Amino acid sequence: MVRLAAFGVFLVVLHLGQPIVIPVLLATLIAISLSKILDLSERGLPRWFAVSLAVLAAATVVTALGFLTTRAATDFALAFSQYRDDFDQLQIESASWLWNQGLGIPATAVEQFDPSELMRGLTVPGLTLALSVVSSGALVLLITVFLVVESASIAQKLSGTTRLGRMDVQVLKGAARDVQRYLLIKTVTSASTGLLVAGLTSVIGLGHSLLFGLLAFVLNYIPSIGSILASIPAVALCLITLGWIPGFVLAAGYLVINLVVGVLIEPRWAGQATDLSPSVVVLSMVFWGFVLGPIGALLSVPLTIIVRIIAAQSSEWTWLAMLLSSPRSIARAADA
Repeated sequence: MVRLAAFGVFLVVLHLGQPIVIPVLLATLIAISLSKILDLSERGLPRWFAVSLAVLAAATVVTALGFLTTRAATDFALAFSQYRDDFDQLQIESASWLWNQGLGIPATAVEQFDPSELMRGLTVPGLTLALSVVSSGALVLLITVFLVVESASIAQKLSGTTRLGRMDVQVLKGAARDVQRYLLIKTVTSASTGLLVAGLTSVIGLGHSLLFGLLAFVLNYIPSIGSILASIPAVALCLITLGWIPGFVLAAGYLVINLVVGVLIEPRWAGQATDLSPSVVVLSMVFWGFVLGPIGALLSVPLTIIVRIIAAQSSEWTWLAMLLSSPRSIARAADA
């Protein structure tokens, strides 16, 4: 009961401390992703040069993502007023079609329905998610730089503590490698998805290809439903501005992209890196999303990987590691 109470307090602290916890988690995962560059120092490259490369890479990624997201959001906000006529036309056509079908609705209901509000309701969550990452980009970059610079001394400090022995440090390094492998695979597949979506929206003539490509890239980090969420604003805008046929083609294009990348390619690569049960992936998204908000859903898989690996090293928490593991890894452990 004491441990459950302590765990509950810990979750409350995480939830209330989101403004601090989220930048630290993002910076830590970025630093883990850059550890491959730091490993070059073990192959003869001067340590200071490897650290400089890692810091430059972190600054480039954060700055580029912030610039592209800000530009895409600004362009869409400036063009949003131009869609008002399309919204009004859709409203009139919808009311006329319902009337012709004998499903007439009160005029007050037609007047109160504002398609532009519907578009805002569909688009704002995705933009808010992207802009929330950008708004704290400076803090994330600052923490990342310190973590990268201090990476060597952090390992030495952990090895020298009485609470963490050499085996524990190796476990943490193993968790970092698994997280790094997953983030690399997820970044490649998410970037591929974003590029395909940007190309698809450009070919159809929807516009704002950069914005929809970035949405697909960012939201693809959310397991299972991220790609679906990314498609809603684009398909809704296409239906309103270009009509039913282009909207259907765009929806079909999103479906094909998600099937190829998210069902055929990504599971084969990411499955070995995560070693998590598919149901655990979905439940972890719900859990971390509840605790840390939308960013928690983005980081749910890396956080769960770390929890699984650490739990596997404790005799008291082995059951938790078994519950989180995939059937393949359990069968492999039984054979061993």
